[in-house]
Amino acid sequence: MPNIQREINKKRETTLHIAAAANQENFVKNLVNVMSSDDLKAVNIVGNTALTYAAATGNVNIAKVMLDKNQDLEKLCSGVRPLFMAAVLRHSQMVQFLYSWRKVSQWCGNEQLELFITCVKGDLYGVALDMLKANPNFATAKNEDGEIALHVLAHNPSAFVSGSQLGLLRRHLDIPWLKLKRENSKQSQAHELFNLCLDAYVVDVENINEIPEISQVLFVAAEVGNVEFLVKLIRFDFDLLWKIDNERSIFHIAVEQRHESIFNLLIGSIRDIIVDGINEDGNNILHLAAELAPQEKLNAISGAALQMQRELLWFKEVEKIVKPSYKEMKNEKGETPYVLFAMEHEDLRKEGEKWMMNTAKSSMVVATLISSIMFSGLPTDGLSHNSKKYNLELAYSVSSATALFCSSTSLIMFLCILTSRYSYDDFLVSLPIKLMTGVTTLFISIAAMMVAFSASFCLINHDHQGFPFIAFLFGLFAFVPILYVFLKYRQFVDIIQSTCCRFQPRQRLL
Repeated sequence: MPNIQREINKKRETTLHIAAAANQENFVKNLVNVMSSDDLKAVNIVGNTALTYAAATGNVNIAKVMLDKNQDLEKLCSGVRPLFMAAVLRHSQMVQFLYSWRKVSQWCGNEQLELFITCVKGDLYGVALDMLKANPNFATAKNEDGEIALHVLAHNPSAFVSGSQLGLLRRHLDIPWLKLKRENSKQSQAHELFNLCLDAYVVDVENINEIPEISQVLFVAAEVGNVEFLVKLIRFDFDLLWKIDNERSIFHIAVEQRHESIFNLLIGSIRDIIVDGINEDGNNILHLAAELAPQEKLNAISGAALQMQRELLWFKEVEKIVKPSYKEMKNEKGETPYVLFAMEHEDLRKEGEKWMMNTAKSSMVVATLISSIMFSGLPTDGLSHNSKKYNLELAYSVSSATALFCSSTSLIMFLCILTSRYSYDDFLVSLPIKLMTGVTTLFISIAAMMVAFSASFCLINHDHQGFPFIAFLFGLFAFVPILYVFLKYRQFVDIIQSTCCRFQPRQRLL
C-alpha cells in the first residue's frame, strides 16, 4: 500500500490536505477510512492540519469525518485553528459545528477574544453570544487592533434593521412561525449582542457618555450611517446626543456624509442647539452641506443632473434649520456657504448640463419620428358604418391622435430643456419636471403608436383567411419598440423618486 502520508509538495502538504482544500468529500471519506487517527495530525510547513483546510471550504461533512476519526484533532494549535479559519471566512455552519464540537474555554484569553471579535465581524452572532455569555468580560475587552465588539457593530449598518424596513405583511401580521423566524434572525441576535455589551459598560458607571469607547462608537456609527445603532445608543443615554468630536456633532457628520436617515433625527429644540457648532476652519453646518458629497453617494444616483438636484436638495434642507446669520457667515477662507457651493459644484453642474442635453437630444429623435408618422397617418375619412370595422377605426383614430399629441408635448418639453439657462436652481425643480413630463409623454406616445399600428393592420387584413395567426405574429413584432420604455424605465423611476420623494423622517429618537 502506498504511503498516503507522504508529503507531495514543497509546503509539506499531504494528499489529505490537498483533497480537503479541493472540497473532494467522497475522496476524503475514502482516504480517512484507510488512515489511522494519528495520520490526520500531519501538519504542513505552517502547522495547519487538513482539518484547517476543511474548515476553509466550509464543508461540514468533511470536518465531521475527520473529527469522528480523531476527536483531538481540533485541539492542535501549531497553525491556524480550524474554528478561527472558519470564522474568518464566515462559514456559519462550520463555525457552529466546530464550536459545538469543542468548546474554546481551553484556549488562551487572547485567542478567545480574537475569535469573539472575528465572529462579530463575520455576522456570526449566535456563536458570539454564546462566547459572551460564557465570558462577559469580552463585552469591554479590546483585541490587538484596539477594537471592541461595539466598534464592530457600529461599522455594520446591515446588522440593525428597523421594523419600518420590513415588508408590510411582516410588520402588521403576527404569524407565529414568521415571528419565530424574525426572533431567530441575525438582526435580533445583533440587537441582543448590542444590549449585552452596552450593559457591561454601565454596571459601575453612572453616566455612559463619560466612557471614551462609547463616544468613539457613536461617531463611528455616524460616519457609516448606522442610524439604528445610533438610535439605540441615544435611547440608552440621551446625553450622548450632545457629544462633540472636533467641533462636530453626529448631525454635522450626517450632513458631510449625506446620511439622510441620521439628519432626519434632528427635530425640535434639539436642532437649534446642535447645529450652532463651527469647526476649526470656520465652517458651520451649511458650509458642510455646500461641499461636494462623497463619491460613493453620488454614484448611487444615476445621471449628473439628478446628482446635482440631490446636492441642491441637501443644501436647501440644511438651509432651513440654520440661523439667518449662518447663511452669510464666512469661513477662514472668506467663503460663504453659497460661494462654497458654487465652487464645489461647478464641474458637476457642467456634467449635469451635458447629461441633460444628451438625454433631451436622443429622446427628441424618437419624439420627432413618432410625430411625423402619426401626422401623416391621421385618418381623413369618417368612421365606417360597418359594425365590424367601427371599433377598429375608432381605436385607430383615438390612438393616432393620442400618439401625435403626446409626442408633440414630449418634443416641446425636450426643446425647453435644450434652451434652458442651466442655472443651479433650474436643476432643483424646473429641469427634472420637464424631463419627467417629456419622458412620460414619450412613453405614452410609443404605446399609442403601437395600438394605432395594430388597429390599422387589423383593418387591412381582417378578411384574410389566415388573419388570426398573422395578427398574432405581427402583434408580437409590433410591440418591439416598447423595449425602449423598459430601457428607460430605471431612469424614469430615478427622476420621479429624486423629484417627488423629499427627505422624510423614518425613525424617531424617543
